[in-house]
Amino acid sequence: MPKKIFSVIFCAVLIFTALPLCASAEEFAGDYVDGEVIIKYNQTAAPGESLVLDSSVPDSLAECGITNVKELKMQSVYDTSVRTLADSSKEKTTVYLAQTSLSVEKTCSLLKNADGVISSSPNYLMEFDSVEMPTEVTSPTSLFTTYTDWWFNGIVQVPDAWNEFNTFGEGKVIAILDSGLYVDNPEFAENIWEDSAGHRGYNAVEDTYDVTPDSSHGSNVSGIAAASAGNNLHCIGVAPKAKIMPIKISVSPTTMSLGAVVTGINYAITNNADIISMSLSTSDDYDILHDACQAAYDSGIIVVASAGNNGSDTAVMKRYPAAYDCVIAVMALGKDGQLCSFSNYDSTGNYYNIAAPGYAIIGPADSPTSLTACTAMSGTSQATPIISGLAALYLSVYPDHTPEEFRRALLLSSTDTCTSNSSVVTDTVYTYPVANALKLLRFPNTTPSISSVPGTTTVIDNNNYYIHGLSEGYENIGDYISVNDGTYEFIPTINGNGTGSILRIYTLSGEAYRDYTIIIFGDT
Repeated sequence: MPKKIFSVIFCAVLIFTALPLCASAEEFAGDYVDGEVIIKYNQTAAPGESLVLDSSVPDSLAECGITNVKELKMQSVYDTSVRTLADSSKEKTTVYLAQTSLSVEKTCSLLKNADGVISSSPNYLMEFDSVEMPTEVTSPTSLFTTYTDWWFNGIVQVPDAWNEFNTFGEGKVIAILDSGLYVDNPEFAENIWEDSAGHRGYNAVEDTYDVTPDSSHGSNVSGIAAASAGNNLHCIGVAPKAKIMPIKISVSPTTMSLGAVVTGINYAITNNADIISMSLSTSDDYDILHDACQAAYDSGIIVVASAGNNGSDTAVMKRYPAAYDCVIAVMALGKDGQLCSFSNYDSTGNYYNIAAPGYAIIGPADSPTSLTACTAMSGTSQATPIISGLAALYLSVYPDHTPEEFRRALLLSSTDTCTSNSSVVTDTVYTYPVANALKLLRFPNTTPSISSVPGTTTVIDNNNYYIHGLSEGYENIGDYISVNDGTYEFIPTINGNGTGSILRIYTLSGEAYRDYTIIIFGDT
């Protein structure tokens, strides 16, 4: 008996001592930059006292192992100004990228109870969403000869949209958060945005203006969105006269840090970008990332991000920032009319919004001068700048429309669909909208129409707006008429579905368009 009691006690000790370790491992899941912590910190100073300088380490942070702090530029996400309170004391919120002499886990644990700390986390690493590194296309004519030979043109109809609406995205700025690019490459030189001081982009890792690339990823996705027309027969962007705001966020050819991403978003907001394009994702939801995306959306910026390349369902794993409500999440379409096998998908319909081509998409190579070299890349990374380019086309035609109006137009105009990949999802078929440039730009001005259901006695009078010939006692108006390019509301009379009932037609954008009066067969 004593041995049994000892065994039970011993097991209980093992379990309870192991629990904190398990919790810690779960809490800090994911890779991060060694020795770096992001801290959102609120400090106050009594009347007559001064706040701690931004480059100085507050005592409460030093006690947690913090040896050095650098203020991240987050003024467009949070109120980081010095605020004077009613009692004349001062207050300031700062987001620090901090160095620690302890382990990241230990420091974050201590920071939970430190004075002034609102939140803290490791400086997590995120990843680009291309399934392969670039393949240089030495004979691009074997894949591609002119822009009209994009394999997805018949799906997305970009050249048709250019021609009908006479737009190439003029006057719109797409912030590309990626691995950087050569700003003097002829594919980009005319389209690179400049600030008032002549800086051509921003390095959010080093807080400089050097966006020299770490890999071809940034050049490829930037070119898909807005490479110039007429330079390279093999490369032209969806919005070839939009401006590119290159924001370098990579700390390696394939990864970027959370701190750089949110700083890059802040820069795009501060400098009035129209669209933010992020071909990147992580499986973890970080408050500071959500807050940055929400701040961009609230300021009127269309935010677009890739859904990720794990071949996973949102029911198993969601990718961020794509899964945020304020972000348009893009899945990758293959040539066979299904999502690419690597593309994440959404069985719930709540998180990922739209599909765009993401297989073997041609973009400029990582070169400072070349007009002939191209890269062919696949991934939700490549699908994302297609949507970002479409956003620039849309805003150039409808400059006063909001991000929500663009989202609504994008989704409701995408009447073509694709399905989940049958090699990945074997038990259920999920259907997703596929982006179409021509339908998108037509959407706000689409005129509804109604037609009789074949085989019925229904007659539509479009001069006087009557619908004749319905049977007495009918139950469903949809058995007699159909509405094209719009929606409808049926409004019965006080006595039911008789003569005098109204069929109210709405445009796809939700505006009331026209009322038709129902006339029962035999009535006048």
